[in-house]
Amino acid sequence: MLNFILIPFFAGLICLVIPRKLKYGQEIVSLAGSAAYLLYSIQSFSWPDKFLQIPWFKISFVDFSLDFRFYSFSRFILLFLGLFTLVTALYSTGFFRNKKVSQLYFPFILWTLSGASLIALADNFFIFLIGWEIVTLLLFFLIAMSRSKPAAMAAGKAFAILGFTDVALLFAVLALPVTYGSWKISTLQISVSDPLSVSLFILMFIAAIAKAGAIPLHSWIPTAAESAPLPVIAFLPAALDKLLGIYLLARITLDVFVLPPNSSISLIIMIVGALTIIVGVLIAVVQHDLKRLLSYHAISQVGYMVLGIGTGNPIGVAGGIFHMLNHAIYKSCLFFNAGSVELRAKTTDINKLGGLAKFMPVTFITCLIAALSISGVPPFNGFVSKWMVYQGLVEGKSSIHMIFLITAMFGSALTLASFLKLLFGTFLGQKFKADTDDHGGLIPKSIKEVNWTMLVPVLILAFLCILFGIFAQFPINKFISPVIDLNIGRPLQGINLETAFWNPTLATFLLLLGLFIGAMIYLISKFKVREVESLFIGGEKFQEKSERVLAGNFYEFLGKIKFLGVFLSESNKGILDVYNLSSGLGQLPVNVLKKLHDGILSTYLAWCIIGLGIICFILIVF
Repeated sequence: MLNFILIPFFAGLICLVIPRKLKYGQEIVSLAGSAAYLLYSIQSFSWPDKFLQIPWFKISFVDFSLDFRFYSFSRFILLFLGLFTLVTALYSTGFFRNKKVSQLYFPFILWTLSGASLIALADNFFIFLIGWEIVTLLLFFLIAMSRSKPAAMAAGKAFAILGFTDVALLFAVLALPVTYGSWKISTLQISVSDPLSVSLFILMFIAAIAKAGAIPLHSWIPTAAESAPLPVIAFLPAALDKLLGIYLLARITLDVFVLPPNSSISLIIMIVGALTIIVGVLIAVVQHDLKRLLSYHAISQVGYMVLGIGTGNPIGVAGGIFHMLNHAIYKSCLFFNAGSVELRAKTTDINKLGGLAKFMPVTFITCLIAALSISGVPPFNGFVSKWMVYQGLVEGKSSIHMIFLITAMFGSALTLASFLKLLFGTFLGQKFKADTDDHGGLIPKSIKEVNWTMLVPVLILAFLCILFGIFAQFPINKFISPVIDLNIGRPLQGINLETAFWNPTLATFLLLLGLFIGAMIYLISKFKVREVESLFIGGEKFQEKSERVLAGNFYEFLGKIKFLGVFLSESNKGILDVYNLSSGLGQLPVNVLKKLHDGILSTYLAWCIIGLGIICFILIVF
């Protein structure tokens, strides 16, 4: 069991001592270590569930022991931790091939995997917290690795937000043995029925949604995406952090706390999920930069996971967990594609891109698959998990659940709208001419597809988007059902689960038929059936002015809508950024003290007299 922690740890140590001068030395070790980890995790599906306890020491109110648990949920998480680490290591090999990369990059990637494995295996909140902090610390170093000022600021912001919420988790963890006599996760069954239990749940909930990137603790993700290397963003904020944050949320709702049916806590969870969907996607729609657009969609999609878990019924919870996995797959694919575009085109500004599908066909196709998946279009995996969340809301059978359902479906429509802009502006729009000075002229004249080490990861992830959509029963039965004791086809709590899952066979056939008919119409239209001549006016041919259609202008009308336009404008300036709010609150006492310390002797004398008066009053009264 502990090999999941030790394999990447020692592989990282080996990478650390290999000098960068040894070409591809670190890359080969990181690939070998993550591949061995992935094979080990696949093999583990044949193992029985297991508990492991290593005694440490004991004080009056609690036993300090190292408790680990290997069961269906940890087995599922470990498998995909290994997969995402492997594809990130392979992609990074190509992405940094002609770039200077830190000696610590590949060791930190592997040690992040080791820390994440510690979280997945921990059956003790003390051990869980250690792994949680390791991942946060390594995230800070990986974001700041470029040593630029924006990267340093982004790393500091991420560490400040996650560090603050980690303190909330620390307070909750410290209270557990004092109040409930144990840190062991599998033995805790806390009924959320009193102020203390509610407070502990909220503290842990805050830590979970901050790691996943839900509103209002989301702002570290877009800031990091702007300055950190894209493989880092694809690996941590897009994949591992989402897995770990929702993993904690699922653990506390399924294992640790017992939430009453239709409780106010469940309502709060669903409200956070719904707000995250709408706010995230609205801000994403008006973005002109690939990295910021994808980062806000990474935030928006967390809302579906939180919303599904908040329903509290088996279908909704299964949908939230499945969407956690699906999101990590297609969002990593999208960020990898953005990295490929940035590498070749030297920009991620959508208004400066265009016509790349001809030169980067594999990148375009994989990006199209991932974009359709995140938009909830069948037959891809994003549709299945969203459909399950919708079913969970329908099973709620209340007006508030219907409001959340409409919100979630509206969010999917806006997601599709924003990705139409992304696909048009980046791959399908008019080709931008680099030999002119219009719009900056940053795209080189010769653009070609990226090398195979960057294509294989996106091909694997795009294939999973299709596989987990068409054959959705496989991941649901193999990974999701054991977590919540969900058996497909068996009625559970009055719900026929067989009708809650999408049967993709007919829909896939109809989609393929539609694509075939569309292709035939396109091919027929290529035959020349009539002559087309230029307009002839007054003896001269009419010359139409050709202007470049900018993808960024597609949804400018949103900014012109009253209230919504103001909200979007202020959101881009950071009105929803809790980091700015905390910075402002932190400066408040400093500014007050600056006002008080004006350097005038009479002012200091006045404050001394006031202070003495307060002391005398306290002595007389008490």
